[in-house]
Amino acid sequence: MRTSSRRAGHALSVRGIGKAYNVANRQATTLAESVSDWVGRARTGRKRDQFWALQDVTCDIEQGEILGLVGRNGAGKSTLLKIIAGVTAPTTGAVDVYGRIGSMLEVGTGFHPELTGRENVFLNGAFIGMRRAEIRSRFDEIVEFSGVSDFLDVPIKRFSSGMQVRLAFAVAAHLDADILLVDEVLAVGDQAFQDKCLGKMKEVRQKEGRTVLFVSHNLAAVANLCTRGLLLSGGRVIADASASEITRLYSAGVAIAATTDEVDLTPLPRSKPAAARCTSIRVNAVAEDGTPLDGITRGCTLEVAVTVQATDAVNRALLGVEAMDERGRPAFGVSTDTVDAWIDLAAGDRRTVVVRLRNLQIRPGLYTVGLTLTTVTDMLDELDAVVRFEVTPEPGAGYERWPGWPAAAYAPRFSASVG
Repeated sequence: MRTSSRRAGHALSVRGIGKAYNVANRQATTLAESVSDWVGRARTGRKRDQFWALQDVTCDIEQGEILGLVGRNGAGKSTLLKIIAGVTAPTTGAVDVYGRIGSMLEVGTGFHPELTGRENVFLNGAFIGMRRAEIRSRFDEIVEFSGVSDFLDVPIKRFSSGMQVRLAFAVAAHLDADILLVDEVLAVGDQAFQDKCLGKMKEVRQKEGRTVLFVSHNLAAVANLCTRGLLLSGGRVIADASASEITRLYSAGVAIAATTDEVDLTPLPRSKPAAARCTSIRVNAVAEDGTPLDGITRGCTLEVAVTVQATDAVNRALLGVEAMDERGRPAFGVSTDTVDAWIDLAAGDRRTVVVRLRNLQIRPGLYTVGLTLTTVTDMLDELDAVVRFEVTPEPGAGYERWPGWPAAAYAPRFSASVG
């Protein structure tokens, strides 16, 4: 159910939303197999295998609220936005929408590669519900915000993905909508444009009273921008609280506590198949001679060992390791290519990449580790908050009294080896 009449104080009402997808264990390849499968289900009462992307999601979003949706890949965040936007229908439940929706869910949606940037402004605007007169009246503002005025008469297929994001967000942000839906696509843009977009979302809330639903893995952006957050896991809402509390819960609870044992990463959901995956991780502190230490403290050597397994040949892959504090701020980020530690794998190969960060200088607290495995052209694996570790304070250390001390005090020296 969708309505344009506004319920007092509410922009959206989500009631018992569930979304199931049919998953076939075996794909029928002939008509006879299809008929046999259908007859078998009819006789036994067996239903198709189903995957529930969302289950019993219920919440009310107030007018003028900026709601952050947080959770691991596969938690159901994007599916919920698509149901609210009307892109897909729920299996169970209903959404009441009290106003006009503007959405930016995927890069390039509503763009035609052969049309110019100018033509695609009108096409994309029409796609998300803008009237032609409305686009014309705001065309100059859209172009100025996007920063691609020099390329307006170039076919969109010549645009980089970042330029497409700029143009798409500029159109969506200038839609006269009561509710703006923004997915993780902002991660494609550069930092300056991301800051500009976050500022625009604050502006539309403060000056125009619009409601924003924001999906992001950037916990700092969620904490700074959003007034409230939902934490999703396995298609369910497991926490509904202030944005700062949600980011803290996500950092503390989603990742597995680090130990000297390996943590298995194979059960984690991935968005698409790839030639290689990160299959396990171990995080611990070591002495100068490599002996494991009981705890992680300031000044120690932090060792992160990641096992990578390939199903197809991979040449010159690199591993990125990033740590975030409990407020989503980066503590450190390193990449094996900067120390010339490239990963070459034949089909079926398994390698362990060990990254060592010497003289660790980050304040005591809880941190989560994210991983990226890439080649020059392809993203092979991307996992956020896969494991957490705690830096314990040294007795009597002065920095314990300075909770505001920056998490990233310096870029630690590091080395990497591929086993």
